[in-house]
Amino acid sequence: MSINISQSTVCCQCGKPFDIDAPEAVNVSENHSYKEKILSGEAFMHNCPHCGALNLVRFRMLYHDPDQRLMIWLIPEDSLTPEDKVKLDQSMKALWASLKEGLQDYTFRRVEDPGSLIEKLLIFDCGLEDTAIEMCKFVTRMELAQGEKDQAKAAALEDAPLRFRSLQGADNELEFVFPLEGAMHNVKAGFSVYEDCRAILGRNPELTPDGPFPMIDPAWIKAHFGR
Repeated sequence: MSINISQSTVCCQCGKPFDIDAPEAVNVSENHSYKEKILSGEAFMHNCPHCGALNLVRFRMLYHDPDQRLMIWLIPEDSLTPEDKVKLDQSMKALWASLKEGLQDYTFRRVEDPGSLIEKLLIFDCGLEDTAIEMCKFVTRMELAQGEKDQAKAAALEDAPLRFRSLQGADNELEFVFPLEGAMHNVKAGFSVYEDCRAILGRNPELTPDGPFPMIDPAWIKAHFGR
């Protein structure tokens, strides 16, 4: 079931406000076509009724996939006031407390933008763990930076926003994409890197995410590995 509400945004072209009808919560086992719209980005593209410009609209949505035992809350925090964040934190804690007992085998996550939601869906659709993928991206960034002689470019590579895109070929190489110097680049990592990262995380249970809708992102991995 999808629960639609009217959500407000401002046109990136003319600056005028307009409303969109978007799902506040969506169950993709009942509305599978909406998952395809998320993956294609169509769900987040809306034309301004004033000037016709196509806008990428970031809106709040609770994504639920019972088949994958997955619940992800998309919450664009850059639009929240400090008071909103306090209320949101309380809402997340209350929802998680009401769900965690009955949904113990679920994965709960939180993301801040549509691109991060799409990446999570690609990761879980491939049967991978997002914690291990974040560690793979961390290792890959460090390797890219170490192989670069230009210090400025090396620093940019250390902070490059890698996104998981797919598994490639019979060896299941992990493919990542990232922007750098005005162009998109891709880099691959062997599946053995993923397996090594997963083993490291398995040996360190303190790295297992817990609590209401944790964010598993570069900030999470940096908090544990310090770079």
